[in-house]
Amino acid sequence: MKLCIASLKFSPAHFSHMNAYSKLFSELGFETNLILSKGYSKMIENPDVSVLFFENKIPECNADIILFVNPSTINHKMARLYKKNGAKISYLYHEPFDSIRGYLREGLKEMIKLLGTHYFSIKLLKLSDLVILPSNFALNLYKKRYVKYCKNVSVIPLLFDDECGNNIDIKDKEYFSYIGRAIPGHAFDIYLDFIKYAYIKGYKMKFMIATKTGLSNILSKDKIIQEMVSKNVLKITHGRPLKNSEINEAYKKSFCVWNLYRRSTQSGVLPKAFMFGTPVLASNIGSFPEYVKNGKNGYIVETSDLKNYEKLIQSIQNIQNKLDFMSLEARKTFENTFYFKAQVESVKNIIGSIL
Repeated sequence: MKLCIASLKFSPAHFSHMNAYSKLFSELGFETNLILSKGYSKMIENPDVSVLFFENKIPECNADIILFVNPSTINHKMARLYKKNGAKISYLYHEPFDSIRGYLREGLKEMIKLLGTHYFSIKLLKLSDLVILPSNFALNLYKKRYVKYCKNVSVIPLLFDDECGNNIDIKDKEYFSYIGRAIPGHAFDIYLDFIKYAYIKGYKMKFMIATKTGLSNILSKDKIIQEMVSKNVLKITHGRPLKNSEINEAYKKSFCVWNLYRRSTQSGVLPKAFMFGTPVLASNIGSFPEYVKNGKNGYIVETSDLKNYEKLIQSIQNIQNKLDFMSLEARKTFENTFYFKAQVESVKNIIGSIL
């Protein structure tokens, strides 16, 4: 049978999930191909499957199943066209919209973006034969508001290929890191405030920021941040899309990663950290409590304690002191949960539900 994985809007963060599902479906015996926004062209080298890039016109594809992996303004148009030709439509719905109140802190630009994503996701949900959600938290949100559009829904954690290969050496792990977009929803402002606090108090820690968000304004005005960079206490890579190899290197060199978000349904940072045997500090929101086990692969922090910096330092020091054990536990969580090979049978069963 033929299966097509479609990402009609360029979104580098979704590339890993596409790659993982492509390999998973190939293992299940599907003839798999990708239909991608042209923006992905620089990310793909020596593909294992057929790849079709496009810019404007919806491409033709003879497939039995189409899997849409992220929102776009034309997903529903392509889905409607292919559905007329007998294809089954499935949607990997990452973040069911909760409420406007939860997104107010993101700012007007981000709010408009989120509302647009919600609007076009609804259009695709109405055409879907199967919806895949990455957590039980997302499932509960979906049941409250969206199950009327498609009742056939299953939970599969965010999937990744193994880009680490268990090649982990804790001697390389020296940073408490922030990786990803520097936005209010991910409490980047609190991360900055915290690392300055830890530095001023004299705690022996090193920090790293890896983000495509431009931070020149902060670097030019914040004297403490400037001092930390000059003394090699803080390493910053910013202001451009990072190569996957750079992102992987950031995880590899981190002993702990920041997941202390104000808002999140689930985070791709979490499984990527676990892939590289890196524990996390995570808020008690969204799907984090489903996957983070205190004292094993990280620590859950109450949102009321996000600015209790001494308590955060205690958790970070616990991770440093138990890094041998906690790194192994983080890696096990990846292998047993987020590695695509761990979910082959589950995906086989849910795909069977629409064939």
